[in-house]
Amino acid sequence: MRAIAYMGPDDIRTIAADTPSCGPGQLKIRVHYAGICGTDMAIAAGKHPRAKAPLIMGHEFAGEVVEINPGDAPPPDVAIGDRVTIYPLLSCGQCHACRTGHPHVCRDLRLIGIDRDGGFAEYVCVPAEMVVKLPADMAFDTGALIEPLAVGMHAVAMADEGATRNAIVLGAGPIGLMVALALRSSGVADIVLTDINASRLERAGDMGFTVLDSNTCDVSAAILDRTAGEGADVLYECAGSESAAGQMCELVRGRGKIVMVGVHKAPHAVDLRTLNFREITMVGARVYTRADYQRAVDAAQQIPAENIISHRLDLDNAVQGFDLMKHPDGACKVLFQL
Repeated sequence: MRAIAYMGPDDIRTIAADTPSCGPGQLKIRVHYAGICGTDMAIAAGKHPRAKAPLIMGHEFAGEVVEINPGDAPPPDVAIGDRVTIYPLLSCGQCHACRTGHPHVCRDLRLIGIDRDGGFAEYVCVPAEMVVKLPADMAFDTGALIEPLAVGMHAVAMADEGATRNAIVLGAGPIGLMVALALRSSGVADIVLTDINASRLERAGDMGFTVLDSNTCDVSAAILDRTAGEGADVLYECAGSESAAGQMCELVRGRGKIVMVGVHKAPHAVDLRTLNFREITMVGARVYTRADYQRAVDAAQQIPAENIISHRLDLDNAVQGFDLMKHPDGACKVLFQL
């Protein structure tokens, strides 16, 4: 079969790989679409601490079940031909987080496509419990967006969306857009996205969101003006940048919330004095729970996939796909079509 493999830093290739065998308790999936995310970019650059070459990447994908090997376990609730995606987390089951019902923050969390071969391939075999059934009428490319949409769903859940009248999302990349879409699906109407990239802001604007260009706009003044001088109920930090970290506290009202969605690669200054004085709650958000994943599946048919998917490439165009993601002007979500 064909697959896209990480062979070493800055060495991504389309290779001929052995078609995997479906072991006991596993399902084989014929992949139809798989998306590139920021983690894949870090792997490709040789900067991910766990990914080891050679590795077939990819944890955002959708396809159809072509083989089931239940072994000694009861057969899973899927059949040959069903459309599926996967819940790609591999938890230890032994640490405190796992024992207390939070395996998504497992001390030793691993993922398909990072710690073992993933979905940038024509076929992939996964444990049956990882398979998530999709509606029969869901397009495969929409199914490949479930994973990043679940990130957005989890971020919104972490902020207790029922108390949110207005929200600001710092960063209008793929994850920022997914957070905004998750907010919209939860009933929040007043959503503002900020970025420094004109094409990202244009894309968000085309999706009906209010946008602010941080290059040309005093974001703090604009948010205070929109909120009668109070600040936003909730801020979602999806940029992972130094400037966003330094600014976010001033954009939130007293007793508001900050949800850290973007992963900062280095320590950045945060206005802790304002955090104290306004009694702002700051919370981290990592990946998603099973419930978040199901919420993403339920909401996915309503998301504007055509606005998020910017490129569909053949599996042979691996290098082109990763190059597009290095230069985000015009690129949002790049999918490989298999």
